[in-house]
Amino acid sequence: MEEDIINTIFDLVEMIADPKVRAITYARIGLELFRIEDPRYIQAFRKSFGAAELVEDIRELVDILINIGIYIGETNKNSAVKVFGHVVELVDALPSQDRDRTLEKIIRSMLKLGITEHALSYAVLIRDSKIRNEVLFSILKKYLSDGDLKNAIRVSKEVLEEPWSSKAKSEILKFHIDRGEIENALEIFNTIEENRAKLLIEIAEELMKYPEYLSKFLNSLGEDELREVSKNLLGILIDSPRREYIDIVEEIARKVPDETIKVKTVAFLNRLGEMEKALKYAKEIKDDYLRSLAFGEVAIAYLKQQDLDRAIEVVMNVKDPRWNSRLLGEILVRVFKLATEESLEEKH
Repeated sequence: MEEDIINTIFDLVEMIADPKVRAITYARIGLELFRIEDPRYIQAFRKSFGAAELVEDIRELVDILINIGIYIGETNKNSAVKVFGHVVELVDALPSQDRDRTLEKIIRSMLKLGITEHALSYAVLIRDSKIRNEVLFSILKKYLSDGDLKNAIRVSKEVLEEPWSSKAKSEILKFHIDRGEIENALEIFNTIEENRAKLLIEIAEELMKYPEYLSKFLNSLGEDELREVSKNLLGILIDSPRREYIDIVEEIARKVPDETIKVKTVAFLNRLGEMEKALKYAKEIKDDYLRSLAFGEVAIAYLKQQDLDRAIEVVMNVKDPRWNSRLLGEILVRVFKLATEESLEEKH
C-alpha cells in the first residue's frame, strides 16, 4: 500500500476525538497492516497505546488494553503477553468483583490466542472460587484440545476444587477413550465421586465405538448404575440396531432384574430380525402389561414378514385385552389383504 495513503489514514484516525475509539481503530489498522506484511503495523500499534494512555477511567482503560492485546496477539503472542501482564497489574485497583471478572476476560482472550500457560498463572489469582474454577476448567479443556495431557492432569490434581475436579476427570477420561486408551479411562472413572450418574451415560455412549470395552465397563458397574446406563444404551440401539451388540444386550437382560429392560431387549432383537431370541426374553416377563408389550412387538415383527401363523401363535400370549384386540385386528386385516391379492391374481 502506498505510503501517502497510510499517512492519510493515520491523519484521519487522529481526528477521532474519543481516545477509546481512536486506540481501538489504530489497533485494528495495525492488524490489517500486519496481514499485508506492511511493517508500519508496529507504528499503528504504538499509536494505539498512545491513545489508550489518555483514558483516565481505570475500568475503561483495562477494557481497551485487553482489546488491543487481542489484536496485537494475532501478530505476536509475546507482545500480547506483555499487554495482558500490564493489565493484570492494573486490575488490583478495581473492586474485587470487577477485578475477578476482568481477570476472567483476560484469560479467555489468552485462551483464544493459544497463550495457555500464562493464562493458568493468572487464573489462580482470581479470588472468587466459582469464577476461578470455571476458568481453570476452561484452561484444562484447552490443554486437552491441544493434546497436552500432562498439564491437563496437573490442573485437575493441583488447583481444581469439586465439583470441577470430577468434571475435569471426566474430560480427561473422554480424552483417553477418544484415543482408544480404555484401561486408563476406566482407572480414572473409578476415582470419580461427583455426578457419576450423568457421567456413566456419557462414558457408555463414548464406549459404543468399542463393544469389547463397553462390555468390560458394564461389568464393572453395580446393579443400580447398570440399570440406568442400560436403559439409555438400549434406547440408542433400538433406534440404530447393530448386530455386534447382541451379546452385550443379552448380557444386560440376564443381569438386570428390571422387566422394562427385557421389553427393550425384545424390541432391539426384533429390529435385527431375531424374533426367536426375542420370544425367549418376552416369556420371562411376569408383569401382564409389559409382557403384552413384548409379545406385541414380536407379533408385529412376524406380521411384517408375512408369517401369519407365527404371529397368531405369539398373540395368544398377549393377556392385555387392548393389545390382544389390536393385534388380532391387524392380523385379520393382513389376512384379508392377502386373500384379496390372491383373488385378483386368479382373475388375471
